[in-house]
Amino acid sequence: MTVSPTFHICFIAQGGATREVTIAQGKAWPRESADALGLKVLRGPISWRLSVCPQVPVRVLSVSAVVPSPLRSSDALFLSGYNCWTDSTEQAPIGITRGLEGVPRQVVDKWVLDGSGDYRFTSSDLRPGHMHGFGYCYARFDDEVELIASLTEDNGLTTIREDLFGQCWLLDKEPPARELAAGEQRELMGLCCVRASLPQAVSSWLACAHITRREAPALVGFSSWYRYYNDISAKRLSGDLASVAELLGSCDLGHCAGVFQVDDGYAKVGDWLEPSEEAFPEGMGAMARAVRDAGLVPGLWMAPFLVERESRVFAEHQDWLLRDDQGELVTCGSNWSGSVALDTRKPEVRAYVRESLSTATRDWGYQLLKLDFLFAACMLPHDGLNRGELMADALDLLRDSVPEGTWFDLCGVPQFHAFGRTEYCRVGCDVGLDWDDVPYMRALHRERVSTKRSLANTRAKAHLDGRVFRNDPDVFFLRRDVSLTDAQRADLLHADATCGGVFFTSDDVAAWDEGQLADFRAALKTFVDKER
Repeated sequence: MTVSPTFHICFIAQGGATREVTIAQGKAWPRESADALGLKVLRGPISWRLSVCPQVPVRVLSVSAVVPSPLRSSDALFLSGYNCWTDSTEQAPIGITRGLEGVPRQVVDKWVLDGSGDYRFTSSDLRPGHMHGFGYCYARFDDEVELIASLTEDNGLTTIREDLFGQCWLLDKEPPARELAAGEQRELMGLCCVRASLPQAVSSWLACAHITRREAPALVGFSSWYRYYNDISAKRLSGDLASVAELLGSCDLGHCAGVFQVDDGYAKVGDWLEPSEEAFPEGMGAMARAVRDAGLVPGLWMAPFLVERESRVFAEHQDWLLRDDQGELVTCGSNWSGSVALDTRKPEVRAYVRESLSTATRDWGYQLLKLDFLFAACMLPHDGLNRGELMADALDLLRDSVPEGTWFDLCGVPQFHAFGRTEYCRVGCDVGLDWDDVPYMRALHRERVSTKRSLANTRAKAHLDGRVFRNDPDVFFLRRDVSLTDAQRADLLHADATCGGVFFTSDDVAAWDEGQLADFRAALKTFVDKER
């Protein structure tokens, strides 16, 4: 693929006026501005890296690129959404990325509909042919794709916009959130452009970016969430544990690991060290031991970067909470009693996160942690870090908090930041107990609950599975008390078996009849054989 991106940097150098630099065809102008920045452009066969080492203190205001592409002749476009729940599938080039336009502000505020997506910091262009995404995208041409991708998001988010009629991609890189010191080296943007089949294009990009997945087995098992939601207890789960262990013990799991995951409901969100004594009278460690004694890997859900308003942490540690420039709490959603973000740069918060994860793994004995609502760590730039830097820092904090051999399943995370940092990652929104929710919900945000949309994302993001992590497509249902047709249940089961590395259900497996058991065993064989 031969492309010629044009880059543009806008900056202010130590009390001076705003200055600009344009880089195209390997040349930068005006020369004096490029020299003031100490600009360097490293060109590879399919990549470009822009770095600076300024002569004087510099405030970088913006970093952007224009990549020409024959978009009007493409068959479809894929733009990766902001976080792993954000709807991300191949779309017609003339498509639209819808935000919250048309949803009354009072509805947005009451249900915090703008908490989980990019709505607070990215505007949607509602003209057809002006879709947007983050981190990477591709245009499909028959059996090839033209892939445009960031090389890292650790130094800032990359917003990618389609300009169908201008025949180009427009990339905006999040600039540093603080002034750069004289002599400080900083990579501002790394970009990869490659044309090949989708698997080859993705492999070439990841090799160029030095991204590899963390090794871990594929998982087969049970999550408590869609069976009980947050109404769980040791007594309730003990029956499920026995039936799941019996079923998986009768199956050939090959190289896969059997898992029993305790989801939300064992503690107030944020009070991870204080599980409910009524629901789990012997403690969470006893639950983990019971799972291991049953021959399965114990898993536990946590949302380490936010707290609910009814938690003890919220009541007693207001100084731990993230606040905006007006001193207001930063809300993340209407879940539970309302959720707000922790300030992950505060030493006390970091110590609490470490203690919470260390207790869950080292003391209680959970090997798999499903870590959720992780976008709460990068709600707004602060402490001299932009959103991309905050998210990278927070994810590294999680990994540093647990012993070697702990597996992560990340959820609600900016998708690119999970690449190479986790063993497993969700790749779509939550499934629901029906196909596509009620009509008014379909008009809301791109991270909404929907079995239909979750299934579409599972298929659309299959190119990530086994390359950057093992895809978690969420659960499948074989039970008949959900509002899905037999064909819809079959589609969900097949996609989970063929497109991911996590094969979970929340059904009461003891209630499955012979037909349901036969469907499960056939799909499980497909899943296991894929991993051999």
